[in-house]
Amino acid sequence: MSIRAVAAGVVAMLAVAVSFAGQSSAEAEQGTPRTLPSLKAWSPGGASFSLGAHARVVYTQDVLRSTAMDFAESLRAFTGSDIVAQAGESAGPGDIVLRTGSVPNAPETAEAYQISSGETLDLLGADTAGAYYAASSALQLLRQRPVIPGGTVTDWPQYRERGLMLDVGREFMPVELLRAQIRRMGYLKLNLLHLHLSDTYGFRLDSERHPEITAAQHYSRQDIRDLVDYAARHQVEIVPEVDFPGHMNGILAAHPDLKLRSASGRVSDAAIDIGNPRAYDLMRDILEEFLPLFPGRYWHLGADEFLLDGLRVADFDEYPQLGAYARATYGPQAQPVDAFLGLINWGADIVRAHGKRPRIWNDGLHTGAGTLTLGRDLVIDYWSRAGVPQLPLPFFGTARSPADLIAAGHELRNAAFAPAYYVAGGPTRALNVPPPLAYQAWDPTLFVDGTRLTPEQNRRNLGSGLFVWCDDPTAQTPERIAESITMPLRVTAQQTWGPPQAGSYPEFAALADAVGEPPA
Repeated sequence: MSIRAVAAGVVAMLAVAVSFAGQSSAEAEQGTPRTLPSLKAWSPGGASFSLGAHARVVYTQDVLRSTAMDFAESLRAFTGSDIVAQAGESAGPGDIVLRTGSVPNAPETAEAYQISSGETLDLLGADTAGAYYAASSALQLLRQRPVIPGGTVTDWPQYRERGLMLDVGREFMPVELLRAQIRRMGYLKLNLLHLHLSDTYGFRLDSERHPEITAAQHYSRQDIRDLVDYAARHQVEIVPEVDFPGHMNGILAAHPDLKLRSASGRVSDAAIDIGNPRAYDLMRDILEEFLPLFPGRYWHLGADEFLLDGLRVADFDEYPQLGAYARATYGPQAQPVDAFLGLINWGADIVRAHGKRPRIWNDGLHTGAGTLTLGRDLVIDYWSRAGVPQLPLPFFGTARSPADLIAAGHELRNAAFAPAYYVAGGPTRALNVPPPLAYQAWDPTLFVDGTRLTPEQNRRNLGSGLFVWCDDPTAQTPERIAESITMPLRVTAQQTWGPPQAGSYPEFAALADAVGEPPA
């Protein structure tokens, strides 16, 4: 079966799997404020708000100072007016007030907010995140026109995680480009930046313990600290990923003695030999060195495509040292795959010891495979059902189902190969789902294998994101990639923030043009 044939099948599957009603222009209430992502609730009434030519953004708590200053600066950029941020409690006509407190008629989440429009514009966030999102929505509204109709907006996200993943391991992306994506994420209320920091073409962190693995193009420690601080200012958390035990080309090039070798003598440039105790010394060094550099809640261990060899998934029996290691370490009843599952548990314990929660990809977890149990706290990014030898396509296979992993106690993030992936180059680029189809025919309850979670199961679905892979780093420059993901990222923001949708796709696209990009 060709990739294009599979792509056609996926499009057909998605088209019949789910349908959104989508509010039409004729149904939209006259004067209803519109943002991207769309607002949960709007109650009209009272006087409209007009932005004053010398308006103030009055922030009532010092913790809101940076949000108020950035908001005022953005308004100046869009309007050309002399707008300033100022600490205080009182405001006059045409001013904007930024504060935090309980948000009526909204779920208990720090990201909920309310906008009350009248002589002044009152932005109320449940916490600093909610205040930031209130300012983002107000910025979008005022960019469309300087008058907001009288009434009250109440808004909150449907999913806890709304993200962007960038494959900087294959294609290095400059710090300034990452900062631009962070600004874009904040503007669209996306809150998780997942950096895939090591892969085929490089290990992108500056290692002092193992300088031999550091790629020529990499991020310094100061780059990372600055990026973490910048992301936090925009309510974005960075999730670092150093992929083990596959996709380690950038590391193993300097450690060829640790490459996985089959019984027939075939050597993998990507996989480390987890039957070799010295492999764990190297992986522990990397984890212990870089876990303290990232202050966020998570560390991503990878764990995907361990035995992938081109378009073929090898069998564990081809590597007898893995079975021998599993039996020696976990008992005579252990299966060869337990060497892989044990590696995940080993890495997860190190992550937990640093006060973080481990994450992995799902494709190495198969029904009935292994005797070891993974910790229930592992977050699993679910992208594929594949894993059967000779059949690496992600739409079918023996990987444990989303429902099965949820029943085992895990929380998932829906990283469906279609439509959540954007591949910048290589054969699988043909499977990129066009934004109109993703907007009309997908939401985060629908997984890559066509199964859909029930409402009860979906409570353990953290959300989704746009996953940008650079399989062929020569195909597009980082700048071209950033341009190409503009609409996919906007669709991701809408589908993860949740309904109601912003009308039909043409209406959504027109709204996206109206709100534009955030200022630099």
